[in-house]
Amino acid sequence: MAKTLIFLSLWAAILPFVWVEGKGCWTFQEDFERGASGWHLDEGWTIEKDGEGHVLVGRRHSWAYPEIDICYNYSIQFRLKLKRGGVHITFRNLNGLRYFLGMNRETIYLSKQVGDRFYELKTIRPGIGRMRWYRIGILLQGEHIKIYLDDRLRLTFTDSSDPLLAGRFALEALDNSEILIDDINLVAVKPIQQGGWIRTGGPPGGLGYDIRIHPLDKRIMFVTDNPSGVNKSYDGGRSWVTRNDGITSRGGPSSDSYPIFSLTIDPVDPNIIWAGFQGQRGIFKSYDCGESWVEMDEGIEEDAITIRSFAVDPKDHNVVYAGAEIPTGIDGVEFERVKGKIYKTVDGGKRWFMIWQGGNLIRTIIIDPRDSNVVYAASGIFDREAYNHEGVGVLKSTDGGRSWHRINDGLDNFFVGFLEMHPRNPDVLFAAAGNNALAFEGELGGIYKTTDGGKHWKKVLGDDIFTVVVIAPSDPDIVYAGSPRAFYRSEDGGETWMRFSKPEGCYGPPGIRAGVPISAVVEPDDPYTIFVNNYGGGCFKSTDGGETWVDSSRGYTGAEIHAVEVDPRDPNVVYAIGRSGPFKSLDGGESWIGLAYHPADFAEWYDIALNPERPDEVLISDEHTGTILKSHDGGRHWRIVYHRKFRQTPRNRHGFKEIKFASSDPSVVYAGMRQDRNAVNTNRITRSYGVFKSIDGGESWFESNGNLPIRARNINRIAVDPHDPDRLFIGTLSMGLFLSQDGGKSWTARNNGLRSLDVRSIAISSDDPRRIFVGLGEGAGLFVSNDGGRSWRMSEKGIEIVCPPYLLPLGGGVQDVSYEKPSIILISSSSYGIPWSVITDVVIDPTDPDRIFISDMATGVYMSSDGGARWRAINEGLRIKAVKDLAISSDGKILYAATMGGGVYRLPISNLFR
Repeated sequence: MAKTLIFLSLWAAILPFVWVEGKGCWTFQEDFERGASGWHLDEGWTIEKDGEGHVLVGRRHSWAYPEIDICYNYSIQFRLKLKRGGVHITFRNLNGLRYFLGMNRETIYLSKQVGDRFYELKTIRPGIGRMRWYRIGILLQGEHIKIYLDDRLRLTFTDSSDPLLAGRFALEALDNSEILIDDINLVAVKPIQQGGWIRTGGPPGGLGYDIRIHPLDKRIMFVTDNPSGVNKSYDGGRSWVTRNDGITSRGGPSSDSYPIFSLTIDPVDPNIIWAGFQGQRGIFKSYDCGESWVEMDEGIEEDAITIRSFAVDPKDHNVVYAGAEIPTGIDGVEFERVKGKIYKTVDGGKRWFMIWQGGNLIRTIIIDPRDSNVVYAASGIFDREAYNHEGVGVLKSTDGGRSWHRINDGLDNFFVGFLEMHPRNPDVLFAAAGNNALAFEGELGGIYKTTDGGKHWKKVLGDDIFTVVVIAPSDPDIVYAGSPRAFYRSEDGGETWMRFSKPEGCYGPPGIRAGVPISAVVEPDDPYTIFVNNYGGGCFKSTDGGETWVDSSRGYTGAEIHAVEVDPRDPNVVYAIGRSGPFKSLDGGESWIGLAYHPADFAEWYDIALNPERPDEVLISDEHTGTILKSHDGGRHWRIVYHRKFRQTPRNRHGFKEIKFASSDPSVVYAGMRQDRNAVNTNRITRSYGVFKSIDGGESWFESNGNLPIRARNINRIAVDPHDPDRLFIGTLSMGLFLSQDGGKSWTARNNGLRSLDVRSIAISSDDPRRIFVGLGEGAGLFVSNDGGRSWRMSEKGIEIVCPPYLLPLGGGVQDVSYEKPSIILISSSSYGIPWSVITDVVIDPTDPDRIFISDMATGVYMSSDGGARWRAINEGLRIKAVKDLAISSDGKILYAATMGGGVYRLPISNLFR
């Protein structure tokens, strides 16, 4: 082993950035002294004696590779001796894709293989000599490749067009060759970013939709999520990478998200995959197993459409059906009332035509494998209402979609969000039904079974809002059903069921509310291993038939995070709260711990706040029920400390949008209530309940509205003077900024000079409390006051002005930018829209009051080093620029950003000055 240790020490000196110890890093070492256990060796590779030790010897054209996990970013070091011929060192080798480093006497060359095509990337001369040992090093970080020879950098290449980001390591001896290999050391590391924002990849969340397993290789999986798009796993769901190359359209408030919803693998040719957009026209097809995409939506009539499902004819894969949701803009009891359509193509997507339209969306389409003319379509989902009110139920066609009839005998709920066919008997189907609006009126859903192709249905499970049902392909008697409240398993074909739920009244991993299970898949050869994709949760895996779960979302997140906070004692301890719940990280966001333990089991969340003197005291608030919870142990245990009673309905929900400790006296805490985001975004604004105060650290609360106008009691933001706990500003949704100097007993408007009365962010300078920054909604930008809010001036130099997507059609649209459904508030206030900048947060560096950071809902994060006189964008590495909240560590070294659809990002502030 002495030779290996010496070799490692040499590389540690040469490449110190490679040898990273700790989390996210693992090593593989081989010196062949004990043979080649765990290796695949073609005939032609042997272990032989060489000097004092043993080496791996390859002769003639043959392959050798270690049987290890797929790697992403890694370094490889080894010793090589060439006796004759040449060698290919292959890396990121997966599914016919690879890079390889060729070495012979004449040249050293880097090449890329994609299927049957080979690309020469870079060549240098001369090559390597014979009969001597060389030290070879290969460093892979994202699209960057570096090659070292005898401790010296010899070749660099950046594959910016279409990089291969994952795969295995292998050795290929060429014809008439003899090569010797020894002392292999592979270190897999997380990407080391030299500047800009670091994507933490968490916490889990997003608008998940479909999940699929490759029919020929179960290690290859796909999950879809809006806004992260298509995510692919090469290792059976242990890790994921985004695969959106060729998907040109974008969505979201910052027009940089991928609104992919549905995805289906062609059963005839699994290299062909279909994907569909949410909320805008877009059908995409992949010919290379999801590595790249081509738009194929000619004939789709609507621009505002959601493609919710595909079905590929197993006898003619040019025949494809697409189920769709068509918006109407008409409100129902809780959700929009929508219509539906079914489109069909007979030429592989070159042209689509409509074959059905009706009073509810189409969620699932299934083709009978015995007879392709027999097609089933399930309509409805839990969070949409039917245009025809009652729903459509299940449809069946026996002529390839030319005509359809309802097959609802036995169904007592026509909102069928999932349909599953028995893998061995296509006459047996299961339907999962349920709808939130109906449940509010007392009508729950059920699981239904038919054994005669839909002529009759029998309810086999009830009393829940069911959103998914799947059958284990290796044992069809095992059936799973899911709802937000529980997961169920049957082992007798649906006759009897076992229910699995946590004390929090939901399913999922400990501390995580999984969300709404919207799609599920059972491993093909293990009936007790199931993966579930979720609205609002992420991807979760169970290996014991749904009884317990683990997070299987590593590598991607679509989480919408509302607030982020840093522990003042440790910049690596960070809390985040969003639609998927409260989370905590102990390592700067590298990993996340769910904190949603009972009674913190609400469906939607608003804010989180830490006691600045005792940061293990944490307050959180939900969005719908007016509840504040407190923890004394950093989120492990919770208790409800306040609940504002009101009559809660789908149209009347309120929560504490903002919670703020007074830093000069943390026994004083303020909280502001506001209607839920859905009411705000759809202009259904009514009065809320204003400001509340605690004088015992959040243990008890009382209203502190004083003379605050009733219309001003939708509170967006609160800022407390860092030196005076009785002096605070509140930002309201529609009546501007108010100041109290007596702890909330009385209030005075401070709007002179502000161009909008929708106040989204407030910051008070600790250096001079008269200096205040206010960020406004309605496109009005950032304002500064130097006299305690009596007057305001705009601060805009350097801030990018972007017209929001929903206003672009008024002045000429931009191709491939989504036209989101506009908020009536914003449209009616469009006179504010020059410039257009929605400042969501303002953070002042605690170590330098002239250094200020702001976030914008469309253009990311900005920094000023001169007290707000000038701004510059700091968005390198920030994939999602819709930033809702910022938090800075107490030492001023780390800035965190909460994004709308990309989870949490981390910025080492020193990166800005390199």
